[in-house]
Amino acid sequence: MDKSHSFDSAIVGALHAGTWEWNVQSGELRINERWAEMIGYTLEELEPISISTWLKFAHPEDLKKSVIELKKLFSKEIQTYSFEARMKHKDGHWIWVLDTGSVIEWTDSGKPLIALGAHIDITQRKEIQFKLQENEKMLRQIIDNSNDVIYRLSVDGKFTYLSIAWQCMFGYTVEEAIGESFEKYIHPEDLELAKSFLEKVTKTKKTQQFRGYRFSDINGQWIYLETNASPIIEDDNIVGFAGVARNITELIKKQKEIEYLSYHDQLTRFKNRHFLVEFEIEINKPENFPLSIISIDINDLKVINDKYGHHRGDQLIQKAAEIVQSNIPFKDYMFRMGGDEFLIFLPQTTNEEAKKIKTTIEQEIQANSSDEFPLSLAIGFHIKETPSLDLFDDVRKADQHMYKNKEKSKKKILGLFGT
Repeated sequence: MDKSHSFDSAIVGALHAGTWEWNVQSGELRINERWAEMIGYTLEELEPISISTWLKFAHPEDLKKSVIELKKLFSKEIQTYSFEARMKHKDGHWIWVLDTGSVIEWTDSGKPLIALGAHIDITQRKEIQFKLQENEKMLRQIIDNSNDVIYRLSVDGKFTYLSIAWQCMFGYTVEEAIGESFEKYIHPEDLELAKSFLEKVTKTKKTQQFRGYRFSDINGQWIYLETNASPIIEDDNIVGFAGVARNITELIKKQKEIEYLSYHDQLTRFKNRHFLVEFEIEINKPENFPLSIISIDINDLKVINDKYGHHRGDQLIQKAAEIVQSNIPFKDYMFRMGGDEFLIFLPQTTNEEAKKIKTTIEQEIQANSSDEFPLSLAIGFHIKETPSLDLFDDVRKADQHMYKNKEKSKKKILGLFGT
């Protein structure tokens, strides 16, 4: 036996391939048992066998491809052809084969005479391929329809992939952002935190979360984001990062509103007494002294509420707060302590300066008061010269001065109501 033929036969057997030999000029086709077995037949069941046998079982769409490949082969444009085709199984389903072939003999006039080839069953591989393609298509649909930005970064922080949500969220095209560093878009104040975040992902080789950093959109507006990022590892080396970034701007705004309302009076926008406990440490520092503490009370607010209603009382509170605020240089240090009480802290303010502020407020209050809008304040202040353990001891001293002032103005305001 020819050793070369024996080796070829061994390869065919190892590949479990169906072989064919085609006389192109006569149409005669010779196939092995495996060729027939792939489509559920025996050689006997397929007799008589000719090129028509192959045409009978080939998928119509794939026949078009085979015609194109055979023309190239017969014109010697290519030496061998190889393409994937479907064959009809005896049970009615289609199998996939990898069909390869070449011309081994030509006529004296240069026409193809004998062609040899093989069919290898690739149905299982194709099914896996189709499943992967379907999963990829589904994943692509999820990515393309996600409001969150799916991204990939190189180890030096440059974008290597961005989903289309990037353009929707920030206004930049994906094309112009690919290859750019994330540093181009992040708020300068958040840059070091972002770098530390990626360093933590690198160090732990685990998914990490980063929340509350800001990216600039195409109009220069800052968008708050949160992200989960994981390392991309190849051969135990980190070659990049993959993650998802979500727009949390509205959530941050709501949180800030809640935080603001938890420490501010809704009517006057002054801070409330709950904030004063935290504020005590800040204000009770040496650099704030001398510290003027001004205690203010709206005279007879209850009488005004009873006579004109709470709506008018709220208007008086708002007007009083507006006048006080317009004459106070330190806007962060104003508190509404109760229904009719304000407390003001003026850092680095002397006794004379506090008197001038008190006088100015009283004059403006008087100018805005009328029979229909009776506005009157009792004001007292105390100058705190040095820090102490209990700030509220000094607040009580300011209150005492305010109550003395209140007694003086009480008869005047009651006279407006004929009492």
